[in-house]
Amino acid sequence: MTPTPQPLETRIAQAHGREKADLVLKGGRVFDLVTGILLEGDVAICGDRIVGTCASYEGKREIDVSGLILVPGFIDTHLHVESSLVTPHEFDRCVTPRGVTTAICDPHELANVIGTDGIRWFQNASEHLLMDLRVQLSSCVPSTDMETSGARIEAGDLKPLMGHPSESGWRSS
Repeated sequence: MTPTPQPLETRIAQAHGREKADLVLKGGRVFDLVTGILLEGDVAICGDRIVGTCASYEGKREIDVSGLILVPGFIDTHLHVESSLVTPHEFDRCVTPRGVTTAICDPHELANVIGTDGIRWFQNASEHLLMDLRVQLSSCVPSTDMETSGARIEAGDLKPLMGHPSESGWRSS
């Protein structure tokens, strides 16, 4: 079950320690992806958001993660899932357990073959995955006038696909 997003005021209060965090991971070390350093301190979580790291927090629920290294979820910033020759569901099954929590895909190859129906299929698939699969709206189908493809997508064809929750940009609460 996914935790419910909490109001900003609650997240701020828990981040500052004025309220107990909903969940605290105590005693682990956090891997800093930029520096490669292992950072000491607790991880405080409010609802579905990390609100604090590298300090001592109290939680309504606490989990001892002493001796463990906590690694943030990885984001694959550009890929073509269909080029891997698997469905979004199989891609999710393979990469999510290895730490990829978000992927931003351009279903360009599928759109080249079947047009906007291919993009819509990816959008619908994204609603049933563990990972957060972001689906870009393919901007050039076919990619050049020299290409022979099964579909042609114009800017107006993309308008009905806009606004889907999988569209680029982070989901907000």
